[in-house]
Amino acid sequence: MSLLITGASGQIGSAIAFDCNKKKIKTLLLTRSIKKKNLLKKKFKNCKVITLSELNKNEKIEALIHTASINDKVSNSKSNAVQISLNITKKIIKKINLKRLKKIIYLSTAQIYGKNLIKKVSEKTIEKPINNYGKSRLATEKFLIKKARQSDFKITVVRISNVVGDPVFSNKQCLRLLPNDIKNQAKKFKSITLRSSGLQYRNFVSLKTTSEILLKLVNLRSEGTQIFNLGGVNTSVISFVKKFKIFFEKKYKKKIKLTIQSKEPRKVKKLLFNDRKLRNILKFKRTETSEYIIKNFI
Repeated sequence: MSLLITGASGQIGSAIAFDCNKKKIKTLLLTRSIKKKNLLKKKFKNCKVITLSELNKNEKIEALIHTASINDKVSNSKSNAVQISLNITKKIIKKINLKRLKKIIYLSTAQIYGKNLIKKVSEKTIEKPINNYGKSRLATEKFLIKKARQSDFKITVVRISNVVGDPVFSNKQCLRLLPNDIKNQAKKFKSITLRSSGLQYRNFVSLKTTSEILLKLVNLRSEGTQIFNLGGVNTSVISFVKKFKIFFEKKYKKKIKLTIQSKEPRKVKKLLFNDRKLRNILKFKRTETSEYIIKNFI
């Protein structure tokens, strides 16, 4: 095997697995449970699927796309989230033959910027995570960067913003994400309820683009440690939701009621999440608009 994908049943992991299966790329998919293993085997017949207990150093792994992690909801509810997240990564790394490994692509999060996730944000922005999710991802970044220096493999950290897209497998955990939540509300209740004013700024990128870019990084010649932001369109939550409502109503010919429960926050600072560095290196032009992202999601 040449490529290992962890968290292969998750939102991003399953999208990458889908592309690898379609392109018949030699890929090993890693998941935690037998149930998920069986689902992955049925869906991705051109890939080999194993659980963590079956992973061993005899597997010929040259590149790793590491998406496995505890999600933000679980992270922020546990005081020891940083250690739990680190342990997941350590268990995986321990079972890989690092002498054969050439590159790790680690999916981190824009939330590592925390208090500084406002105005202009680039890779030079200082990390100030404010929750356990951001702290655990930053701790894992540092662990993998140190491990890469010790074992002489390349490490690419991708700090990703809000991904818009449905996972290949039905996943209730994805409903905590704003796009998936409003889509679920619209389908089930013919209404969308926002618990805030929606004036907050977010950066949205499609799941399709995310998978494309991550697979391009596998083949990118790199030196040492690289850190990139990966994002898409900077927009306010309310603008995104209103556009979603218009396109959803048009496609399904259903009237959707939008309820805004709060006037807070009243004032916000705009976000300009910058991923120009990554797109320039990959020569991957930005063509997505919020309309394109929403239409493909619906």
